[in-house]
Amino acid sequence: MIREKNPNQLKFEAFKTPFEAQMNKNNRWVKLAEMIPWEELIIVYSKRMSDFGRPALSPRIAIGALIIKTTLGLSD
Repeated sequence: MIREKNPNQLKFEAFKTPFEAQMNKNNRWVKLAEMIPWEELIIVYSKRMSDFGRPALSPRIAIGALIIKTTLGLSD
């Protein structure tokens, strides 16, 4: 089961840490996130999910984690 898109999704510029620091616009992950066609990936991802069971993580979290894992050559 996929949760609907969160209309309150923060842009990286609006994200702040507990210490009030902002994300650096030149950070490689911030730049990559701006280039990814999230809506297209979410549609493909969502088609593979069931309507039954526990709600899944946000597609953006799942896809982002997979991208980071692959980019850094990490294992499961």
